[in-house]
Amino acid sequence: MRLLQLTMLFLTFLNACTSDDVVKTEKEELFGIFKNITSRSLSEKAIPSQSSVFPNTKKWLQKFNQPIILTSSVDEKNQATLVSLGNNEERLTWVSSDGISLSYDNGVLIATRGYAQDLLSLKYEKPDKMFKSNYLSYNKTHRYLNGENRYNDIRFKCTGKKMAPQSIEIVEYALLVDRYVETCVNLQHRYENEYHLLSGTTVVVKSKQWVSPVNSYFLTYNLYAFQKF
Repeated sequence: MRLLQLTMLFLTFLNACTSDDVVKTEKEELFGIFKNITSRSLSEKAIPSQSSVFPNTKKWLQKFNQPIILTSSVDEKNQATLVSLGNNEERLTWVSSDGISLSYDNGVLIATRGYAQDLLSLKYEKPDKMFKSNYLSYNKTHRYLNGENRYNDIRFKCTGKKMAPQSIEIVEYALLVDRYVETCVNLQHRYENEYHLLSGTTVVVKSKQWVSPVNSYFLTYNLYAFQKF
């Protein structure tokens, strides 16, 4: 309860300093896509998988008067609600009440701040090209800061593959999504990212993404696509 109160206070404070017009425009575009997709995508026989990581009701979501995303460690021990801080060439940065920030490019996590091993930057394939492909090979480079204030780059060979559509449920919305699986390897590390795209689009509504050897994976729910103001 205390955490929720702090989060709501922080949301009120940021209401005056975030790029509202940019986020509102993007949210309205995403919500428009979302309504069109969900109105025709699921049959009565579809059985969506339910996530229990976060509160998952429309009533809970209506408490927030700012666009939000939700993020969590895979073991659910560390969770945060983040609001939009700014936009730079389609890249959105989100911040929590305790100062943690995450930056995304069309759903791909490209930078973190406030963690033990922050992802300073990411060289990656363009999300639009990646998510439109059925199969794609490419390179990625994760950049971190080592203990001597020098950059440490970890390079990967990656493949991306679009899987069969499946049904999921997020905050009581039943969705048909395309699952895009990204597998990246090098001599020391291997990871597998998962992106859930609104079926027939490149809009990411949920993802599991590897951040670093220390932080491992983050789950992200892009709930601003489902919010109404």
